[in-house]
Amino acid sequence: MDRRQTIPKKIRYVLEYVLFRVVLFPVQMLSLNGINRLARFLGNALYHGSPKRRKIARINLDIAFGNTKSPDEKSRIARQSIIHMITTPLQCLWITRNTEHRVYQLFPSEPEGLEHLNNSLKRGKGAFYLMAHYGNWEVLGIYLGFKNFSQVYAITRKLDNPYLEAFLMHLRTLSGAGIFHKEESPLKMVRALKNNFCVGVMMDQNGGIGGLFVDFFGKKAATPRSLAVLSYSTGAAVLPLIPYPTEKGTYQAVLLPEIKLEKTGDKEKDIFRWTQEYQKLLEKVIREHPEPWMWIHRRWKTRPPEEKNALIY
Repeated sequence: MDRRQTIPKKIRYVLEYVLFRVVLFPVQMLSLNGINRLARFLGNALYHGSPKRRKIARINLDIAFGNTKSPDEKSRIARQSIIHMITTPLQCLWITRNTEHRVYQLFPSEPEGLEHLNNSLKRGKGAFYLMAHYGNWEVLGIYLGFKNFSQVYAITRKLDNPYLEAFLMHLRTLSGAGIFHKEESPLKMVRALKNNFCVGVMMDQNGGIGGLFVDFFGKKAATPRSLAVLSYSTGAAVLPLIPYPTEKGTYQAVLLPEIKLEKTGDKEKDIFRWTQEYQKLLEKVIREHPEPWMWIHRRWKTRPPEEKNALIY
């Protein structure tokens, strides 16, 4: 790469990091109630000040709920969703000070359903946590590291800014949790599973042209096949893990029963069917409590070949 092109980029990265540190300090000084109040203020401002995001959320809500919810109810869900999406990064900044204590403030109770994890790990093949961008998924990973039920790994994408990436990597691994980057070989995950460890996998975002087109809220959605492929080949259990927000501004982690699926001998059909079942589970969670999900994400952006000219957003 031309050195003349990299120098401005490095300067930009440094300036971004300096600005980040300036913002970080006052956020660290707030109480948990203060953080949640700030999130509500900023979330409401973003909701009213960003018609583009409101439009995406409304399109998604129309797909998901059709006429079963009124326009006012959809607007309320969209606003609450944006507030949740602001709350998550603010809480992540907040826990960078006195981390363990503050993580336990956000997750004050033991996870429900630990017996499902214990039963799955008895097989010695590890487990996948089926997760979504729901509640505060970032702090949940750190919380699990502190609790040390089993060595846990998360799958993330490296940030372009190396200074912010180093900061975030330190935070994510501070509790003993591990990280796999999406660019790395899946063999690392296979080795972790063989050691009876757990790997969190997010399955609720657009999977791009390489994804499987399975139903999500009744509409085809490109979905990553990796979880089904790895579970199929390793025998690792798949356990839904959901951080439900509470009325107190905290979270309750819930482990749902293992999703047990049979092999028919036709691997490709099984991978498709398993991926569909994972989406059905996440859809059920989101349908019952829609506000904490990321409705501003363009989940249905990539269309199957027969709909290649159909633009949703």
